[in-house]
Amino acid sequence: MKYQGRSLDTVPVPGSLKRRPIDEKELTELLETQFKIKPLETQAYLRLLEGYNMTVHELALAINIPPGEAQALVERMVSSGLVIRAAGHEPKFAPLHPRMTMTNIFKIFEKEVVNSLRDRRATVDRVVNLLTPIYEDRKMRTGGT
Repeated sequence: MKYQGRSLDTVPVPGSLKRRPIDEKELTELLETQFKIKPLETQAYLRLLEGYNMTVHELALAINIPPGEAQALVERMVSSGLVIRAAGHEPKFAPLHPRMTMTNIFKIFEKEVVNSLRDRRATVDRVVNLLTPIYEDRKMRTGGT
């Protein structure tokens, strides 16, 4: 599979991962187009990965959004499995390991795809049930052809 001319099929061998510069724009676009992850969620996740556990206020400052918007963002990220509440007396948030994060993202995506397929299958069945009597009636009127 290719994305913007690069092969995504080449996965590094475990243990061979080295820190490389990341193209944040490319990653943001990839996650948004493939999994509907909002750019702000990717940006916040990256800030948490690069730094330390943050409060909502610290995260708001790090990504330059109002604290109220940051609170809603963090709640979405917790519910979608990107971050967790960190232990401690002050409410802070920590990123999950990228493997766990991507597993969570994929499971949500997979559930949406399965539900979409079920809905379409139900639509197919409804349409068949609506049209079959018309076809059968036609068949009887025309003598079976």
